[in-house]
Amino acid sequence: MPAILRNPRFRLAWLSYTASGAATSLTPVALTLFLLDTHGAVTALGLVLGSRTVGFVLGAVLGGVITDGYPRRTVLTVASAVRGTAILASVAAFSVSLLAVCAAILVAGIGEGIFRGAYQALVGEVVAEPDRQRANALSTLSNRLLLVGGPTAAALLYALVGGSITLLGTGLLWLGSAALALRLPRGEPPPSNDARRRPFADYAEVLREAARHRWFVAGLGSLVVWLALGFAVQQVTLPLVSRNELGGDTFMGVALGCYSAGAVVAALVMARWTPRRPGLVAFVGLSFYGLVPLALTVPSVSPQVGAVLVLLAYFLGGVGIEAFNIPWFSAIQREVPPERMGRLFSFDFMVSHGVAPLGLILLPYALTAAGQTPVLLACGVLTLAASLGALAIPGAHQLADPRSARQVEVDR
Repeated sequence: MPAILRNPRFRLAWLSYTASGAATSLTPVALTLFLLDTHGAVTALGLVLGSRTVGFVLGAVLGGVITDGYPRRTVLTVASAVRGTAILASVAAFSVSLLAVCAAILVAGIGEGIFRGAYQALVGEVVAEPDRQRANALSTLSNRLLLVGGPTAAALLYALVGGSITLLGTGLLWLGSAALALRLPRGEPPPSNDARRRPFADYAEVLREAARHRWFVAGLGSLVVWLALGFAVQQVTLPLVSRNELGGDTFMGVALGCYSAGAVVAALVMARWTPRRPGLVAFVGLSFYGLVPLALTVPSVSPQVGAVLVLLAYFLGGVGIEAFNIPWFSAIQREVPPERMGRLFSFDFMVSHGVAPLGLILLPYALTAAGQTPVLLACGVLTLAASLGALAIPGAHQLADPRSARQVEVDR
């Protein structure tokens, strides 16, 4: 993996991504603790986290319009600057109103949605195909190494200096990410000049490209369920389980650290191993996250056993999500033409994250109406079923549509 950093464009983009990852590792925990202490209600937490995801989706939509029509350098710089400025503004917003906090976090989410698609497209553009899985693994590894200690560090910083100073630090990290992206070598815009002249009209072309790959459609469906149910429900319930059943905020940081540790292990393995059936590894890995909601039902019955099972489930969930992400990103970079790659990545993030705000907003009400245990059980089972069910789609085992392979043979 270190040899890939000899590529100057990838190296600078990776450094920007890593600075962004450092901020990302601190923000959710600091934001959650600050909200619980200043507003108390779980519905406030759901609204703010939902605002971040809504912003991410809006950013993915905007990224789908601009990512293939402008230099990656410009898109990455602006996206990180927007995030940093919005997080700095959120500190002042806490003293104004919950609505002001939601607005600031929504803007930060917009910057995040733009950045993610542009970065993945840049990797596909500047890294040769044989090295892309290692480049994706290195991106994951650096990000997850930060996330291993980030949640615990955020909880400790919060206890030492408070929420305002912690959030200010994350904003400055994102501004640093923007400064690094600004140093990327200047280059011509990607080949799709039509993406700049007629962005919305030509978005239909990207929709046709997405529909052409059945494995891609199946993966998006699985990601929607994972984010709206598996990931969303743990964001809302883990702080409550940690505080009410497992002794305090520190356990939440440890659990999220275990999640990132599992992701690090998966990144190291995927950097050295290219599976013969990458889709099988990917979808089985994604299903592991269904264990997280299931494990969160145990602490109310047996706190000691529950604590162990929750940490194990988070570790396996981290292994599984990167066993999915790395082959998934590599498949898109391999199968999609460069002039549509940025928009397809943005479409991926837009659709997969588009339903998640509904989960974050509605799940607190479901938890209140039906009870925590039934909701967690349902979310865990549905996450497992959606991920494993995707393997029934033709092409899912290889992350390559059989129709495309046959067409290649015809073209030859």
